[in-house]
Amino acid sequence: MDAITMSFVLVVITFLATIFFLIYSFIQIKKAADAVTAFLAATELKINPVLKEAEETLKSIRTVSDDVGSVTSSVKDISGTVSELAFKIKTLSHLTDEMQNRLSVKILALKAGIKAATCVLLKQEKEGGS
Repeated sequence: MDAITMSFVLVVITFLATIFFLIYSFIQIKKAADAVTAFLAATELKINPVLKEAEETLKSIRTVSDDVGSVTSSVKDISGTVSELAFKIKTLSHLTDEMQNRLSVKILALKAGIKAATCVLLKQEKEGGS
């Protein structure tokens, strides 16, 4: 065999080996792609219920959050009403104290007037009766 034939045989063997390697690689890539596809399908089947559960949980949390917001608003309203009521009670207490003070002054004045009138009447009776 001469060198050209030997080179040709070597090129043909290299070419066949390359084709065999490419076919083998293609088969392995196809198997890997099928495995990845199966894995993704299985993962999707497992993740879908989790996603639905998470969505329901988020809806529940949103509902609870809205309820807490509503309760907080109600508590603020009640707190405002209680503060307003306390202010009105304090104002009523001041008015009652003021009225009581005025009544006390008037009662003291009335007592002093009755005492003075009684003293004058008794004095006149003593002078008139003597």
